[in-house]
Amino acid sequence: MKPSDLVKVTGWKTLGGKLATRIVKDADKGISQDGDGEKFKAYKPTYSALKAAGKASPKGVAPSRQVSPPNLRLTGEMLNSIYATNPTKQSVDIVFRSGLKVLGNANPPKRLKKPRRNIYGLNNGNQEFVQTFVDDKIDKNIKKI
Repeated sequence: MKPSDLVKVTGWKTLGGKLATRIVKDADKGISQDGDGEKFKAYKPTYSALKAAGKASPKGVAPSRQVSPPNLRLTGEMLNSIYATNPTKQSVDIVFRSGLKVLGNANPPKRLKKPRRNIYGLNNGNQEFVQTFVDDKIDKNIKKI
């Protein structure tokens, strides 16, 4: 192994998959991808009652009835559409197929008076996870030399 190979990191697809999973698990726990991972604000009482009864979905009965903490999982379609793709030697893309829904929750129009519930990007805890992943890969390369 050459000294220039010390900082070469592999396994970006694996890291992307783990990050996509962490984003979904954070959303299920009501944790935002902003800053330190602030909690989502509670649903409005009217929506909360509808979701708890399974009647909030326009597509019929909603499979998720969890209202506390808010989890953005009414039908599950938005959170189930998050995946990693296009790994390179330096990065990986995390794709949100339901991007308009994700952006609508992250930056709702002021006229709707909806609270911000952001699931794109990485909060500080997930950024530390990436840093630890890269550090571990570099440490393994150092041990090889």
